[in-house]
Amino acid sequence: MPVRAWLRAHETTAVGILMIAPAMLAVGGLIVYPLVRGFQQSIQSSGQFGQPQRYVGLRNYRQVIDDPTAIDAMRHTFEYVLLAVSLEVVLGIFVAVTLRRLFPGRGIVLAILVLPWALPSVVSAVLWRRIFDPDNGLLNSLLINLHLINEPHVWLAGGRWAIAFITIVHVWGVLPLVSLIFLAGLTSIPQELYNASSVDGAGGWRQFRHITLPLLRPSIAVAATIGTLLAVAIFDEVYVLNGTALNTRSILIQVYTTAFVEADFAHGMALAFLLAGVTALFGTVYVLALRRSTR
Repeated sequence: MPVRAWLRAHETTAVGILMIAPAMLAVGGLIVYPLVRGFQQSIQSSGQFGQPQRYVGLRNYRQVIDDPTAIDAMRHTFEYVLLAVSLEVVLGIFVAVTLRRLFPGRGIVLAILVLPWALPSVVSAVLWRRIFDPDNGLLNSLLINLHLINEPHVWLAGGRWAIAFITIVHVWGVLPLVSLIFLAGLTSIPQELYNASSVDGAGGWRQFRHITLPLLRPSIAVAATIGTLLAVAIFDEVYVLNGTALNTRSILIQVYTTAFVEADFAHGMALAFLLAGVTALFGTVYVLALRRSTR
């Protein structure tokens, strides 16, 4: 290779390195370094401020797994994920099928549909807290006026019902995104398939079962992945509606309480890395399912 061509090639490489260097430094400083420091914290003794820490291996991870409060938080998070993803997929498909057809005011309906997704989760939770308020909330007022209940209820005091109500608030914010994913998947299905099946005598249910659902599998995998990751990371809705109460505490609330309220950073970081591992496992499973559905 001539010297001039060699210099030109290496000059291009050097310019490329200089161009991506700020981004790499930002990623290293904001993501990689905190991850490394957090992992180091998770394998050291908790101790008190000012005291030297020592290496304890995986002891913090074992203690976190054996902690009854953390186990309850994991169980609550699993319930959030299971209920939220089920509602989002079922309701998302229903909304997408409904909005697929053109009708007067469809654009207005789509704009209203996107509104909950556009609102920050904290704002949504504050609005719904006004609805569930036990003293003068909208839900109690409505049910009392309809003579369905005789006295105000504390809706977020119970275990199962409180988790269900918080999940509904979470689904209210995520459902627009899931519906748009399904709507995009439906628009990619050729109309000729439905026309041909109609000629063969297939009704609406048979078309939905044998055409819509099979061809929506990639969209379902994407929507389930996004829904699962968002439900695993549920925090704002739980914290705004019910604080750090044990009956609705999610795993992220437990991480926050352990690390920042109790100042036990070692166990908090251990719990956070366990959550990251479970989230990565869910993501891997959904990616494999997506690859299989697109073959």
